[in-house]
Amino acid sequence: MTQNELLARLNKFEWNDIEFKKAQRGVPDAAYESVSAFANTAGGYLVFGVEDNQGAFEIVGVLDVDRVQNDFLSCLRSAGKLNRPVSVRESALDHEGKTLLVFQVPEAKRNEKPIYLSGDIRKSYLRRGGGDEQCTKPEIERFLRDASGVVYDNETM
Repeated sequence: MTQNELLARLNKFEWNDIEFKKAQRGVPDAAYESVSAFANTAGGYLVFGVEDNQGAFEIVGVLDVDRVQNDFLSCLRSAGKLNRPVSVRESALDHEGKTLLVFQVPEAKRNEKPIYLSGDIRKSYLRRGGGDEQCTKPEIERFLRDASGVVYDNETM
């Protein structure tokens, strides 16, 4: 995502492919819900350094860039926060002296879904519109069925 594309998105709203977080000095827990949701749906961008002021987005910048970036990326690779490592593409953008961190979260492979939090499969999320929604039991069951190595549409009836 280029800086011009990001600035254009700030004038609109969050949607199924982009989420803004303030994250000036630390990573909010809700950021990991968004990672789960993007990975379980169709991927998307997570942008740190943007505050939601009653529906209008304001660039506030990330103040402790090294800490926020390193904490976030290390949690995505460690076994504690998510059930499996999630690789993202990261970039830093400077806008009027304020740093924005942009993370592109890819969609997980079918056999890797669901991506969930804290070792609890019930903490799986999907992206719908501009929000992250916790998966229902049937949605989790569908993920597990789809992740199976057995392909039922190739079997003889």
